[in-house]
Amino acid sequence: MPILRLVLDNMAEGVCVAGPDGRIITANPAAEAVFGPLTGAAFDTLFGPRLRLADGTTPCPPASWPMGRAIRGGAMERESLYLAPPPGGSGVWLRVNARPLMENGFSVGGVLVFRDITQVKAAEDRMAWLAHFDPLTGFPNRVQFHQALERAMATVRRSGGGLSLLLLDFDGFKEVNDQFGHAAGDELLAGIARRLREALSDAVLGPMVTAARLGGDEFAILVEERDGGEVTDLLDRMARVTADPFPLGGVRHRVSVSIGIARHPDHGNGVEELMRMADLAMYRAKEQGGGTVCRYDPAMMAATVERARLRSLLAGALERGEFHLVYQPLTEAAGGRPVGVEALLRWNPAGGAPVPPSTFIPLCEDSGLILPIGRWVLETACRQLRRWQEEGHGELEFAVNLSPRQLRDPALVDNVRGVLAATGIEPSRLVLEVTEGLLIEDMAFSRQVLTRLKELGVRLALDDFGTGYSSLSYLNNLPFDILKMDGSFTRNLGDAGRENASGQAVARAIIGLARSLSMTLVAEGVETPEQLAWLAANGCTLIQGYLLGRPEAPQAAAATLDRLAAEHARRQKERGDFVI
Repeated sequence: MPILRLVLDNMAEGVCVAGPDGRIITANPAAEAVFGPLTGAAFDTLFGPRLRLADGTTPCPPASWPMGRAIRGGAMERESLYLAPPPGGSGVWLRVNARPLMENGFSVGGVLVFRDITQVKAAEDRMAWLAHFDPLTGFPNRVQFHQALERAMATVRRSGGGLSLLLLDFDGFKEVNDQFGHAAGDELLAGIARRLREALSDAVLGPMVTAARLGGDEFAILVEERDGGEVTDLLDRMARVTADPFPLGGVRHRVSVSIGIARHPDHGNGVEELMRMADLAMYRAKEQGGGTVCRYDPAMMAATVERARLRSLLAGALERGEFHLVYQPLTEAAGGRPVGVEALLRWNPAGGAPVPPSTFIPLCEDSGLILPIGRWVLETACRQLRRWQEEGHGELEFAVNLSPRQLRDPALVDNVRGVLAATGIEPSRLVLEVTEGLLIEDMAFSRQVLTRLKELGVRLALDDFGTGYSSLSYLNNLPFDILKMDGSFTRNLGDAGRENASGQAVARAIIGLARSLSMTLVAEGVETPEQLAWLAANGCTLIQGYLLGRPEAPQAAAATLDRLAAEHARRQKERGDFVI
């Protein structure tokens, strides 16, 4: 049957077939590329001792060696196995399927079908590291730090004593970004991290101190106390190592740090509570002019009062028409053709200044107001899309964010269905963006809701990919169409003057991961032509960021889309003019 042989020879998956004695009868080139010549080989005898289970170290039991298992009538479904390296060689990760070869109800052999997933596993390992560590500084990130703080507090509850939490915020960091650019800001953060390591390297404290970067210019330090003098000693050493100016953009730049301190068990019994109290103390330090240390005091409740005031204003904000949407364009990385926009929520309280989304959206989420507000956002965005289509702006896609509270709403699917019907929007034009938090909390529930949304015909995007858990397990099991690479991975991609090989390797891994999963990749935070050029050259699909346009009101956003479309058409014409 030459056609079957041709199919086998051209398959990307390795396929090998053994008779009842376990010896290979036939194998395709993809199989022999991994195992070497196979015809006549006793597969399990040769390779079984080298197989390791999914942890990469535990030997696979002989009863689970795949070919023998198949011949005995068993099966193997997409199991990850590691083939340990032979002397002088390299190991290979495999995803293996095994089936018995049946004839007249009896097993007369076995069939293995496998794929080499070594590169995918390497990407997953890198993502696992990124889920717990900050790539710029190498410090633990917020997730890892919270876990360390939980363990330390449990130890204090069991054994007594105390611990102190220090939150550090470097004064004037935003101005550094604005004046010198984000690359210089990252350079400053890396220099700060080196100085903090120097302060923490004293053997007197040793493993009693844990430092982390929580995000932006905010760092945290956990000090497990023995005699009560550790924090004072640490503050003295941090003052010494940060006193000298930092080299920045050809000049020496002096920075100061505002530090807030809260203590367990005095100021909080839970991680979030202690973090909140240290945060209040840190903001009090900044209010005092920065460059100072402030310990938490119960009187520091002004921020809590302000949040209560905002919650009160939010309660009627939707009815008063205080919300509006702005739209940020997305274009193809190669060519620049505009393909759609992301709708973003803004709040301008009557008689007051605009409130940042990072402030009011968590309040909406906590209070449940995010549900009616989210329905308004979805309907308003879809009506705007319909309006733009009628005005001749082309077939655009619209991305709308879903919060964790919305994803838990039993009415979500019906709401989306109703809005699509009421506005007449083609479902495939709507992209619903979700973040990783809820997916990890309840995978089964997330799969159920996302699958029902997919059945409506909408597309699903995983937002801020690379900043959370970032596991291939849920990418394989949840119906996402789009990965949005967080802007922190985009920032220095095109900066040839920086040591950025690691950042570029991570971005390439994410791009390759999206391609291998047949998902569209959107790079967020694109601000420079150099970043765009790097992303286009490395196979990124779509881009979003200030280089294309800032989030704007509908009329201005439409003008930006028209401008981008005209620039794309001009480039296409110029390219065509050179064709002979």
